[in-house]
Amino acid sequence: MFENVAEHLDEAVRLAERCPEKYQIPCFQALIRVLAQSDSPSPQSGHSNDLDRSTGNHATGSVNRIGEATVSPSNGSYTSAGLDGQQTTGERGAIFLDQHQLPGAAISRVYHLDGNSYRIIVKDLKEKTNSKKQVKLALLLGVGGLLAGGQPVFSKERLIEACREYGAYDAPNFASHMKKQRDMFIAQGNEWSLTVPAQQRAAEAIKELAS
Repeated sequence: MFENVAEHLDEAVRLAERCPEKYQIPCFQALIRVLAQSDSPSPQSGHSNDLDRSTGNHATGSVNRIGEATVSPSNGSYTSAGLDGQQTTGERGAIFLDQHQLPGAAISRVYHLDGNSYRIIVKDLKEKTNSKKQVKLALLLGVGGLLAGGQPVFSKERLIEACREYGAYDAPNFASHMKKQRDMFIAQGNEWSLTVPAQQRAAEAIKELAS
């Protein structure tokens, strides 16, 4: 699974970039869903035993390995390998982890995931200026929203709270820091969503912070 996604990822990005800016993320996500669905293996009679042995499937409670994530056929939920049993990601989160080759161990060093909620737990953002800290926190919050809720979205209030927690809240320049990063953050009312390039940057940031 996901071979088709990897093969056509660049094309999906190009197609999404042709959409109006505010629709680029939904367009990209829709394309990825279509690719992932077309890549799903269809059941074949006479080979169920071989499939069970190769993927670890049994009648109940079975899981399929997908890179660093596992999927439970009974409920369609994903659990990242290396995370405890309470930390799960949705389908889009699992695709993100697979695309960027992010192991569960790296995620667990940066986030605490609990059902549909998450918290950034890294101690050091490895940035010196408030503006860079704010941008990195915004990237991490976007991925947190993707892993916990299926959308790379975060609110202004959540970002302000995170900046205050890390001593990076610069009220006079808060809005301008975000406006300077229009290639990464799309404003949607009182929220921002991550663009495709921002998700790539976020994956790199997670790897850096987890190292």
